[in-house]
Parts: sequence; C-alpha cells; structure tokens
Amino acid sequence: MKKSYWIIALLLAVVIGYVAASPLITISQIKSGIEDQDSEQLSENIDFPVLRQNLKEQLNAHLVKEATSDLENNPFGALALGFASKLVDGMVDSFITPSGLANLMEGKKPTNKSSSDLTEPEERKLFKDGRYSYDSTSRFSVWVPTDNGEELRFVIRRKGIEWKLSNIVLPVERG
Repeated sequence: MKKSYWIIALLLAVVIGYVAASPLITISQIKSGIEDQDSEQLSENIDFPVLRQNLKEQLNAHLVKEATSDLENNPFGALALGFASKLVDGMVDSFITPSGLANLMEGKKPTNKSSSDLTEPEERKLFKDGRYSYDSTSRFSVWVPTDNGEELRFVIRRKGIEWKLSNIVLPVERG
C-alpha cells in the first residue's frame, strides 16, 4: 500500500516537473531549430500564422495611431494608410524567418539577409540576458533587452500540452 503511494507521488512529481519545464524545453528547441536552420523543428515550436498576424496587428495599430494626426486633413490619408498597411504586411512576412527571428532573439533589429548569405557561421546568443516568467498557466514570456535599452517580449502559449511561440510584443511607445 505504501509503495503505491510513493509511485503515485513520484509520477505526480514527474508530471508537474514536465509541465513546469515545458516552456523552457520549447525555447531550447526554438534555439536549436534556428541554429540548425531546421524549418520543420521551428514549425513545430512556432505558430507562424498566429505570430505573423499578431505582429501585423501591432504594427498596423501603431502606424494608424501615428499617422492619424498627420493625415487627418489630407484627402489621400486613407489611401496612404492602405498602402502603408500592405507595406507592413509584406515587411512582417519577409522578416519572420529563422534569421530574422534569431536577430530579434538577440535583441537586434531584424534584417532580410538570410543566414545562407553569411560566409561563415557565427555564434548566436539567442535570448541572451533574457528574463523568463510565467504569466499564467497557459502563457510564458521571455523578455530580451534590445540594443537601445528597451525590451522585446516573446510570448509562448500553451495549447493542450504543447507550447508554441505565438507573439512578439514590440517595444513601441504607448500612450
């Protein structure tokens, strides 16, 4: 009887340990996928459609906020915002690549240069100096300092027992 309690307690501890470590395992797999340029591993750990959509919405909202006051008396303001929105969509699609994500994870600005353009591989320090925190039972964040002293926030969400990178909160001015 006592043996069965110990087995149940041990199994419960293993399950709790796995649940607690799952976001960190996902981060490790993302790092490995970027370093190895393994798109299959990245697609298993990053929800690319949701990530791209979240970034597009953030940038478009920031663009509209900034442009509203500048273009309110301009008859072509709505047209300009439409073009700018398409530009943001294309920009996000071109920057959310393994190389672009690696730059963001290092706190650098993304570039559209692919890693195959590099003549020799460089040592990447992904999530260097990052702060890790559980926001809730289904959301985990990594805060990475940027070159200009602000912080990028990488949001990893749980769906069932699986964790995936689903958002990057950019340090745009609020208020």
